[in-house]
Amino acid sequence: MQAVERRTSGMPWVGVLVTVLSVLAMVAISRAVYDSLPELVTTREPRPGQTGTQVPRIVLATAIPVTMVLLGTLMAGLTVAAHRLRRLVPPALLSPSRSTSLVLVVLPPFFVVVHGGLLLRTAGHDFPLEVSVTVALGLLIAGLGKARPLFDPLRFVPGVERARHFGGHGLIAVGGCCVVGAFFLPPMFVSVAAAFAAGAVSLATVLVPLARLRH
Repeated sequence: MQAVERRTSGMPWVGVLVTVLSVLAMVAISRAVYDSLPELVTTREPRPGQTGTQVPRIVLATAIPVTMVLLGTLMAGLTVAAHRLRRLVPPALLSPSRSTSLVLVVLPPFFVVVHGGLLLRTAGHDFPLEVSVTVALGLLIAGLGKARPLFDPLRFVPGVERARHFGGHGLIAVGGCCVVGAFFLPPMFVSVAAAFAAGAVSLATVLVPLARLRH
């Protein structure tokens, strides 16, 4: 994969391919259930003193695919820009483009599950949305265990690679617990706990080496 990306100006082609296939899957799901969706979809129920919110079904059917296209384009563009910046800045400050490709491999399938589950549930199908999204979130967190920042000025901080190594294993463990917990505990609770735990692990991989550097 590195050889291909080197010949193509750093474009993360594997991630781009997964993103394109994921967007096509979301479009297919939207077309399949579009006629079953209500003309207006309620996104917020009315409450005392507060009106409800409704959006046309076309918004629900296209919002996540469009977001994925924009996000994928942005990340691929940043990767190409970083590849060209290697001539202007020390190469060691830039992570390999395979890190971006990894994100583009694990993130789009998560959006496919969210998009498909939301549309199927709204169309009246008995789809286990909460459990499915929680499992997908766990797999996403675990997959990000090997990801690295595109711009990496902390690479030469003593202990940062070791912290990231343990942090990667920590994210994999958090993701695994999230997947398993989705079937035994309230999915919303598991998702929120996993998100906070993943954030804490990621933050620790930065703060711990910096704290040791000060001493």
